[in-house]
Amino acid sequence: MPWRIFINSFFILFLLVILSQSSFASEATSGSGYMKVTAFAVEGNKNVATEDILSAVPFRIGSIITPNDVQESLKSIYALGYFSDVKAKTKPFEDGVELIYEVTENPILKGILIQGNSVIPTDKILSVMNLPTGKIFNYNEMDKALKRVEDYYASQGYTAARIMDASLSPSGYLLVTIAEGKIQAIKILGNHKTVEHVIRRELTVKPGDIFNYNKVKADINRLYDMNIFSDVGVMFEPGTKPGEIFLDIDVKEKKTGTVTFGAGYSTAYSAIGMISLSDNNMFGRAQTMSIGLQFGAKQSYYSVSFYDPNFNDHNMSFGANLYNYRTYNLLIGGYTSDEKTAGFNMSFGFPIFDKYTRQTITPGYERVHLSTTQPVNPNDQYARPNGSYRSLTYAISRDTRDQTRDPRQGYFASVSISQTNGFLGGSSLYSFEKVIAEFRDYIPLDRSKEHVLAGRLMGGTSIIPSGKIMPVYYQYYVGGQGTVRGITDNKYFGRYFAIGNFEYRFPFIRGTRGALFTDIGDAWGGNSDWPNFKLHAGVGVGIMLNTPFGPVRIDGAYSTNHFKGYFGMGNPF
Repeated sequence: MPWRIFINSFFILFLLVILSQSSFASEATSGSGYMKVTAFAVEGNKNVATEDILSAVPFRIGSIITPNDVQESLKSIYALGYFSDVKAKTKPFEDGVELIYEVTENPILKGILIQGNSVIPTDKILSVMNLPTGKIFNYNEMDKALKRVEDYYASQGYTAARIMDASLSPSGYLLVTIAEGKIQAIKILGNHKTVEHVIRRELTVKPGDIFNYNKVKADINRLYDMNIFSDVGVMFEPGTKPGEIFLDIDVKEKKTGTVTFGAGYSTAYSAIGMISLSDNNMFGRAQTMSIGLQFGAKQSYYSVSFYDPNFNDHNMSFGANLYNYRTYNLLIGGYTSDEKTAGFNMSFGFPIFDKYTRQTITPGYERVHLSTTQPVNPNDQYARPNGSYRSLTYAISRDTRDQTRDPRQGYFASVSISQTNGFLGGSSLYSFEKVIAEFRDYIPLDRSKEHVLAGRLMGGTSIIPSGKIMPVYYQYYVGGQGTVRGITDNKYFGRYFAIGNFEYRFPFIRGTRGALFTDIGDAWGGNSDWPNFKLHAGVGVGIMLNTPFGPVRIDGAYSTNHFKGYFGMGNPF
């Protein structure tokens, strides 16, 4: 019947369609989910070109791919940074599938909001980010911009600063939250003898400050300069409050008390013995106390000294020195004499203007007595400083050096004026004033400050009222370790002096530093009314070693056919 013929025809046609689809599926996804890509399409993009999106796809038309390949292509498109979401779907196309990517674009960036910053202004942060508005937002560009911000913070010393969050609103505003590294608390570790307060008073960094490496490094150098620690370490760890840190100062104390015994012989003083006791961290308060004894057939010497760099915790230094020495049967000023000298001095120092500038006042008293069995020519009185000497010295200095042990940068400048006797009383015959100026400069030659040019210029003059005498004992001396190396100690003397020292300091063998230096200078005037200046020079090499007792400097210098060696604690200037 016709209707039965119609039903059979429809059924046959349906089977043909099913077989056709089945054949297509077997060709497009032949075994284990493989697909042949015959076309690409992108949906949802308005601001990013389709070809730019498809350029990120790692395969092309005609490629046989798997679902894993599709997932990798989604990651590649997402990695372009322009999209908040990327999906994929397929539909049959010709002898394979059309792969369609559905993207959700980021909004147009309308503005950037910064919060949490205090040490770096917002305008500067936006300038460093250099992230333009009015364009589609890109996460990759944002990451680079935020990295530039952290790098800039680090370049300014704020190495603990971090970007805590960056979120983009649907309306196109980027909110950046910065944690600059606020110090929640400072912990002092490793101190057993040293009072914690003594360490804390050297720190300019306080809780509540933003951590700055440069500032902390300066504090570390101040702790080293106390000469009571062999090592100072700094660490920071997350605080209990978001974005804040704990700053740990870990010190390693060194032995500060010493007892020294020694013996020697010289043609001037014959056999001598020496005993010294010292502690530069007395009672754990960074105070220095020393007692020295020296005795022999022709000499005896006793001294007691005390120094407190922060007297009574008022940022004022105090020092005192008491001494007494005697020499017997020595040639002084052309006469065989016995000399007795006793005296004391005190110093009071405190800052003025700012933390780099200090003034010091030092009163002193000394009594000198020379005795001889020989008659003394009145013309030789200048060489025989019998009598009492009362002195008062005022000095002002400015010190911007990064450290005093081994400066790598900064300068030190000072001027001192001293009055001996005169209006202070004392022996009326001996009255004079001294003026001394000094300037030191340290210039780093590389960013690590390992190679340094160091220089010092120093000079002094004397003012002697008419009819008064300045004994040789109080004149200036040049020659030796502290002035011009290579020249015999104190070879030149006079009422005036000028010296210049120039060194190139550099890293040497592991744990040591080397130096090449040249010294120039002279002392002149003597007992003459007119100066007679003549320049003297020395050149040499040196090496500084780090020892348990502190840095030790060994120098060798050459001058006018003479070579001399020197040994001392630390750099000469």
